[in-house]
Amino acid sequence: MLKRVFLVLLFSFVFSGCNLVKGKSGVEIISFPSAKVYIDGTEAGMTPYKNNNLTPGKMLVKLVAKDQEWEREVKLVKNANTVIDWEFGEEKESSGGYILYMEETGDSKKTGLIVSSIPDRAAVSIDGEIKGLSPLKLDEIGEGDKQVKISFPGHKSIDVFIRSVRKYRLIVEAVLGREKIVERAVEEESELAANVEEVEILETGTGWLRTRESSSSASLEKGRVLPGEKYPLVEEGDEWTKILVKGEEVWVSSQYVSKI
Repeated sequence: MLKRVFLVLLFSFVFSGCNLVKGKSGVEIISFPSAKVYIDGTEAGMTPYKNNNLTPGKMLVKLVAKDQEWEREVKLVKNANTVIDWEFGEEKESSGGYILYMEETGDSKKTGLIVSSIPDRAAVSIDGEIKGLSPLKLDEIGEGDKQVKISFPGHKSIDVFIRSVRKYRLIVEAVLGREKIVERAVEEESELAANVEEVEILETGTGWLRTRESSSSASLEKGRVLPGEKYPLVEEGDEWTKILVKGEEVWVSSQYVSKI
């Protein structure tokens, strides 16, 4: 079954660049569908939203899309951007996304990464190589562009494209929305069952009908079925009919079965 992957853009963290006011913090917010953005209780615009002139510290962000809301307190780091990517699902459990920011480590030779997730024990890979399970802390991942993938069975995977910088560690806080695997499986099973033909065992005079390994009266007897019982039809022939009995394909005489 294919997993849905969030549409993620490459965000470069900017240090004292022309796009970010020196000594200030920035935030970039994207969502699907587009949502109304509230910053510390005040309406600020619609997603995609960007502000590069914010005061470092903590900030309350709320997104409102139709009848759904998402709210979190996020950390703003001086001279860096905080990225929020959120997707509203049809149900609350299927919604998910991530918050991405960085913090200074004091070690000018290393670039670190911390990944937390809901649910935890999600697999974390970097550029296709599994590094461990969340919550995960890596002291060195190397400088440059990286692809971080977070995945957990039954949930939507998240791909995050990052740019790691020495002296800083990247922090990813992810929520993996639940996939509708069970519901889809039930629907597929129902569709399959609707297309399966059945046969009914007829009266034989003995009160039972032998099932055989192959389409021959000389083949090995596998068991017996009773008149009135119904079984899925696998293959129909003039003399012999193949049916499914307790998960096993067997043959019975065609004169004692009737297709429903």
